[in-house]
Amino acid sequence: MAGSETGRLPAGLVAARIAGIAGSWREEKAGGPMISKAGKAGLVAVPLAMLAALLLANGDARALSKPSFDCAKAASTAEKAICADPALAQADADVAKSYAAALKLLDARAGKALRDDQSDFIRYRDQIADFNKDTPKDKQTVDLAEFMHDRATFLADIRKPSVAGFIGTWSSMRGTVEIKAVSAVRLEISEEVAEPISGNGLCEIGGTVKLRNELRLVDTDDDNKPTGFSFTFRHSGDALVVEQSGDGKDGRTQPPSCGANGHADGTFFLTEQRK
Repeated sequence: MAGSETGRLPAGLVAARIAGIAGSWREEKAGGPMISKAGKAGLVAVPLAMLAALLLANGDARALSKPSFDCAKAASTAEKAICADPALAQADADVAKSYAAALKLLDARAGKALRDDQSDFIRYRDQIADFNKDTPKDKQTVDLAEFMHDRATFLADIRKPSVAGFIGTWSSMRGTVEIKAVSAVRLEISEEVAEPISGNGLCEIGGTVKLRNELRLVDTDDDNKPTGFSFTFRHSGDALVVEQSGDGKDGRTQPPSCGANGHADGTFFLTEQRK
């Protein structure tokens, strides 16, 4: 029988099959011979089992997903919201599955950094749930389900570097670092990070650097003069670490390319590798 590339049955066909099962069961119940209570239980079990099989065959195991934690012990606003909403429960399960897979993929140093990054995610998740509590969905500033879905996607995209180079897209809870080759000996760096919920502290830095074991980018102003800040990009196991150093002119505590309280420091994970 012809089907889609994913092997999913068309929604209409699934509905028709479910309706057929239910119809056959009703006919059996209405016009069939007298059966015992045990027999009736069997008739109920068969359609339900077949229904579950159809849903699973159609890739709809999502309907049966549970959160990654015990809802009986849900304490935070976020956990209670997840337990009350099947879509959020699925998103939580997806996050947990992708997170576990990423930890198995990365080395110990990167794994520790990812645990810290995951702690940041949970903190922001809880903040969003608290903000959204008792607020109509169309009035909510940040959609919790979308936030969790994006996290699951990010975790699923994490790659173990196959080479010791810098080229690729490196991501974290706070943003991304893009590194591209512009020649055999020079790389172009572009970093954009911010506070995930409000967008405050936005930092946008970039420039070209000489290819070394550690990359050093000197921050410059609009007149291409050094601002006093510099940024180092280095490997820490499977992760990329960015460190900000230096003192700004006129008592500035952050680079001109960063907003208030902004900083470029952070640990990032490879999500797309290029040669």
